[in-house]
Amino acid sequence: MAEREEWILAEKLPVDETDPKALLAKWGNVAEDMALVPELNVRMRVEAGQFVVEVSPELMEVFR
Repeated sequence: MAEREEWILAEKLPVDETDPKALLAKWGNVAEDMALVPELNVRMRVEAGQFVVEVSPELMEVFR
């Protein structure tokens, strides 16, 4: 499977103040509510001491 080329920054929070499981679950629930597969539409990584959550353009449409 090819990696998605377009990801949109959804949220960035400090690692030492954030529960990563809760953060990922929050965005996963948003994806499920939109009938999207969370694993294909939400990703999280650590960068410069922060959790960075990125979402697919389809998921971000709910906020526009």
